[in-house]
Amino acid sequence: MLDRSTNFIKVLSGEFSNSVPLYCTGYPDSDFMNNFRAKFSIISENNGLYLNDLDYSLISHMGFDAISLWEFRRGKGGYNINEDIFVDGWGRKKNTRNWYVWDGVFKAKSIVDSWDHLNLPSKDKLETLSRFLVQAKDQIVPVLSLPGLFEKTWQSMGFAFFSKKLKNDRKFIEYIVQFFFDYLKKLIAKLFDSGATLFLVADDCGYKKRSFIPTYLWEQIFFPPYRKIVHYIHERKGKIIIHSDGYITDLVPVFIDIGFDAIQSLEPSAGVDIFQLFKRFSNKISYIGNMDMSLLSYGSQAEVRTYVKKLISTSHKYNAPLIISPTQQLDKSCKPENVKMMIDCTKKFKLE
Repeated sequence: MLDRSTNFIKVLSGEFSNSVPLYCTGYPDSDFMNNFRAKFSIISENNGLYLNDLDYSLISHMGFDAISLWEFRRGKGGYNINEDIFVDGWGRKKNTRNWYVWDGVFKAKSIVDSWDHLNLPSKDKLETLSRFLVQAKDQIVPVLSLPGLFEKTWQSMGFAFFSKKLKNDRKFIEYIVQFFFDYLKKLIAKLFDSGATLFLVADDCGYKKRSFIPTYLWEQIFFPPYRKIVHYIHERKGKIIIHSDGYITDLVPVFIDIGFDAIQSLEPSAGVDIFQLFKRFSNKISYIGNMDMSLLSYGSQAEVRTYVKKLISTSHKYNAPLIISPTQQLDKSCKPENVKMMIDCTKKFKLE
C-alpha cells in the first residue's frame, strides 16, 4: 500500500488510485472536535503533533490523509479606525457583519503604493512551520493555504467599488491584482524555503448557482497572473490546488488551462454537478471535495454511504482522479457519525 503522501500526490498528479485519499479542509472547529472525540474516543498519538496548540495527530487518527494549514498566509499588520472597525493587512475593514459585506480601503493607487500593513509571516513563524512539516511526515500531509487573487482584490476595496471599477476602470483592478500577485509570489518563495511543496489557493469565485463575475472577465484579468503562479510552483516540483466555494462549473475549463492540479470544494448545493465534470473532463484535473455540508449535517449515515460509493464508482468509470473531502471546514453542525461514515466508507470501498 502506498504511504499517505505518495498516494495523495499521485492523485494530485492526475493518476488513478485504488485507494481514494481523504482531505480535511482546515482544522475542524472545537465544538465538532469535542463531539467527535467524545463519540469515538480518539486520542493523541506519540504525544501529539501540535501546531498553534492544535493536535494534528487527531486529524490523522480520524482517518484523513491531508489537511489545509491556514495560518501562514500573512504576518501581523493592520490598524484600528475606531473601536468597532479594524483594517487588516489585506485592506479589509473588518467589523461584526458577515465578511462578504465588509468594505475595503484600497480605493486609490496612492493608498496601495504606501501600504505597509501586509507583511510576510515572521521568521519565527516560518521556523515553526518548518519544524511541523518535518514532524508531520508519515502522519498527515500538510497543504499550505494561499490568499486568492480574485478574492483579495475585491475584498481590499469592497464589492460595490470593485464592480464599478471593473466596468469603468479596469486598469485600477489590474493594478491591485499585480500588488497581490507580487506579495503572493514572495509568500510562496518563503513557504518553499520552509519545506512546503503543496499549496491550495483559497479564492471563492461563486455564489449559489452563479459566479461572482462573468467567466470571460475572470479569465481576462486573473488567468495571466495565475498561470505565472502555477508555473512558478510547478517549476519547483510543487503542486497547487484551487479552492472555490459556490458555482464554478463554467470556470473549470479555465482552471484546467491555467494548469491547476486540482479543484477543491465542488459544492453540490451551489449547483456543481461533479458527475458531469467527471464525464466531461476525466483526468484533465483532479477533484477534491463534493461532500456537502448539508449532507454531513442533516443526512443519514445510509445517505452518506450511498453518496460516497456513487462518487468513487463514478470517478473510476470516467478515470477521474478523486480525493474525498467536506466542501468546507467541519463545524458543530456536522454529525460526527456522518463524518465517520464518510471516512470509513472511503477507506473500505471496493469496486464490485
